[in-house]
Amino acid sequence: MTSDLEATTDDLQHTIRELWQQAQGGAGELAPPEGFGQSVTSVRDTEIAEATGLELDPVREYLDNADGTLLVVGRDGDTRTVKALL
Repeated sequence: MTSDLEATTDDLQHTIRELWQQAQGGAGELAPPEGFGQSVTSVRDTEIAEATGLELDPVREYLDNADGTLLVVGRDGDTRTVKALL
């Protein structure tokens, strides 16, 4: 049986992947091709919260925990951005 936390985590991960791919122009790949460089578009924590219907604090906590294992997360003050998928 899947817990609510596991379901929420799975939903968050799925939504982040979709938003990130859309931000890259709908690329089918998880990572942009070599040479894509500076044209990678990050996804802000506010976009993720809006898409999932969650508050910012749990979204930011998820991003902090996923940084380095599932995602590359940038920080600017309290704001988090998804810079890449791993």
